[in-house]
Amino acid sequence: MIVKNEEEWLQRCLDSIKGLVDEIIIVDTGSTDNTKEIAKKFKAKIFDFTWKDNFADARNFSISKATGSWILWLDADETIAQKDHSLLKKLVAEEQFPIIVLEQRHYTNDAKNPLFKKIDARYEKEAQGFAGYYPTLITRLFKNNVGLQFDGAVHETIDKSMQRLGLKFLRTDIPIHHYQNMKSDAQMKDKKEKYAKLLEEKEKNDPADIKTLHDLAITNLQKQDFKTAFSYFKKIYDLDQELLEPYLGMGLIWAKRGDYARATKFFLTAMNKKTTRTIELSIPIEQVRENILFNLGICWMKSGQQTKAVQIFKDMIRLNSRYTPMIQEKLKELGVVGTKKAG
Repeated sequence: MIVKNEEEWLQRCLDSIKGLVDEIIIVDTGSTDNTKEIAKKFKAKIFDFTWKDNFADARNFSISKATGSWILWLDADETIAQKDHSLLKKLVAEEQFPIIVLEQRHYTNDAKNPLFKKIDARYEKEAQGFAGYYPTLITRLFKNNVGLQFDGAVHETIDKSMQRLGLKFLRTDIPIHHYQNMKSDAQMKDKKEKYAKLLEEKEKNDPADIKTLHDLAITNLQKQDFKTAFSYFKKIYDLDQELLEPYLGMGLIWAKRGDYARATKFFLTAMNKKTTRTIELSIPIEQVRENILFNLGICWMKSGQQTKAVQIFKDMIRLNSRYTPMIQEKLKELGVVGTKKAG
């Protein structure tokens, strides 16, 4: 773990992994609160590290101190449910895959998020009162001493070394519970500004790094800076016209500007691509295509092509789409009810 002034969160995080891990490595980048004292209660191995505006450097330092056969990395505002310990231990013991992808559940009350899911009874305790969450896949568990290293000053991943080493990975739906939205607005604003600055520096050092360009595109899209976001998606397109993410991004921007005809062209072009690659290795191409289909349906709905929109939405529900709750709301707006999931 990399920490700095995490006294509010660290106790809960470390409590959640009691009995799961054999050692705890804490890399402290300059805490001035009780973070280290909390870590000491869990007999953690604590190392000081001079912050260099590079998360990968700190992360690689942390894994260099690990002596176990496997590495699980977490942030202080995350937990793992006790009920999932046995399955994680089983997967590690089997050693069928050197890398295991987990599902990061970002808890939220924002039901307008297209990927919003209501809390299920199994993880009601972990939800901490939130109404739901949206999931993302994330590589957090991997074998030690096989050559894996982190890359990226911010939004660091092991993707590049995974590709270089040709290692296979297993996707699971075992959740990491993420409580970012319990932090204050000021904390979140500070984090976003720091990440944006690091991304811009990273682009200067490696202007052809597609993941950095994509992170910058998404960052500016979230800030509603469509012009800048579009320019980054275009840079990705110029580097690799087979990737679907730039078509999705540019289509989304045209849709947000109300030009549904142009947005539709981008989405349809993407759906005709045969690629199986994604920018984030842990994210399956099917999820990117699903995102494109959902937004294509929205464009057709808003441009008066309701028959096409309804057909896409019904097909997605039958295929158990992650977007089903949002799609059902859209179908109600169109006066359509009764579509069922497969199975």
